[in-house]
Amino acid sequence: MDSFLIAVLFGALFATGFVFLDRRNLIVLSVLLSGNLALWYLAVGRGMDFIYEENSWMENIQAGVLLVSCVVFAFAGFALREKHRALALFLSVLCFIFSFREVDVDELEVSAWLIFLLAEEGRAIFFVMALVLLALLLKDAKYYLANRMLYLRSSLGIHLVQAAILLVALSRAFEKDLFGFRHHVFYEELSELLAYCLLFVASLDLVKALRGIESKVGQQGDDR
Repeated sequence: MDSFLIAVLFGALFATGFVFLDRRNLIVLSVLLSGNLALWYLAVGRGMDFIYEENSWMENIQAGVLLVSCVVFAFAGFALREKHRALALFLSVLCFIFSFREVDVDELEVSAWLIFLLAEEGRAIFFVMALVLLALLLKDAKYYLANRMLYLRSSLGIHLVQAAILLVALSRAFEKDLFGFRHHVFYEELSELLAYCLLFVASLDLVKALRGIESKVGQQGDDR
């Protein structure tokens, strides 16, 4: 019964994406969802609880997906104009910050300066970077608000909204065991992994999505 409810819950969440996304995004998203389904089979179907234990498979995969997304967002920034470059770099730094919570750097055999930078007070540097980039984005708040529907209907908007729901709502709900599911810890980790996978898909399509939005904004300006 738990598995059925989970399927309905996640199915409803991803329904919007499957309706509005183009073929390319659907293929990438389907591959990633299939990988998560395999993890569900191993953890729930086969009882391999170690998969979602602390510092085990799922947390390492989460960190890997986030770091790859961080790099892809950063490279995408070089192909975009100033306004959207700040958005790409903000998302890149955000992915890097998220990776902190998935890896216990202080428990690894690494240099003390790296532990300070990634697991102690040195992390403040990255939060400052994120705040600076956020401030640059807020300078163009009027532009984003005026074209908010274009952003929300794009692959970028769909992926980011779904990722936010998974991280802010579902992950927290599973963490507090609000649904009373037997494998609520696994579903908490699964929610986070799915959210990070959506960030990865968004990073792959970022340049195309933002250029498409710019084109539509330009067309609207010509119509006026």
